[in-house]
Amino acid sequence: MRNLLALAALPVALLVAFVGASRGAARTLRTENSVASGAAPSQRTYTGYPNSIAVLGHSGATGYNSDPRRPRADAKANSWATGTNPAVKSVYLRLLAKNPKIRGHNVNLAQDGAKVAELVKQAKRAVALKRSPELILIQIMDNDIVCPAARSDYAAFRETFVSALETLSQGLPDARLFVVSQFGSPTTYARAVGSPPIGGGSGPCDFFNPSHRLVPRKLARLERTIHGYEAQLAAGCKQIQQCRYDGGAFGRIVDKREHISGDLNHFSVRGHAKAAAVAWSAIKRAGLVPR
Repeated sequence: MRNLLALAALPVALLVAFVGASRGAARTLRTENSVASGAAPSQRTYTGYPNSIAVLGHSGATGYNSDPRRPRADAKANSWATGTNPAVKSVYLRLLAKNPKIRGHNVNLAQDGAKVAELVKQAKRAVALKRSPELILIQIMDNDIVCPAARSDYAAFRETFVSALETLSQGLPDARLFVVSQFGSPTTYARAVGSPPIGGGSGPCDFFNPSHRLVPRKLARLERTIHGYEAQLAAGCKQIQQCRYDGGAFGRIVDKREHISGDLNHFSVRGHAKAAAVAWSAIKRAGLVPR
């Protein structure tokens, strides 16, 4: 996911995150369909807190490598989105504390290494769930990054991303969609890990070179590229009335070594806990749950 040390070989993979705007206590949320679908708005509503939640996306949401006892394996109990580990205090557990009806209705459809094309397939699986999720969290982008990116790269990513959102909005017109941005930044990540033990690369966005030294111009190039992909997430989400983007809430987080697992590529338990706390605040600001 966060393959920052070998950017020449693979698309960049960092982490992603959430959104905000609106107030209210016992808020009633009237769901709306995608603008693109042309369908009539749904008349159903949910008041207060959702009764079900799902997460779509990549290994940032699967808890991959977050359990030291099971390296290189998913640990979905640790997921910042739908996990059950009290140490993480996931978005799901925070909702459960407010709404007991959500108990057991936390579905994790994220997949390790998923790209936006897989997001479309995940969206179809979400639509087919027996119990329709009322709140869907989306963490995608990392594995799609081409650096430096051309306009065509951005356009292709956005087109497929919107296709996934349209699948959700048409199939689940009563659901709310919440898209997260990039967790942290290459700059704060580089400071957090220091000199990488396995060296870097010589690609155009490998900000650690083979001698383990930071290359500032390549770091800046990667930052610009990531912001370019985040702009596609924001613009794509705007096309769907049910969708909210986090406005860069995850991106404003300062990476710390304690947030990163031993492989330097994924969240640790403390990283998932940090992501959950930031996501929860952003979800409240977005008006998707009472403040």
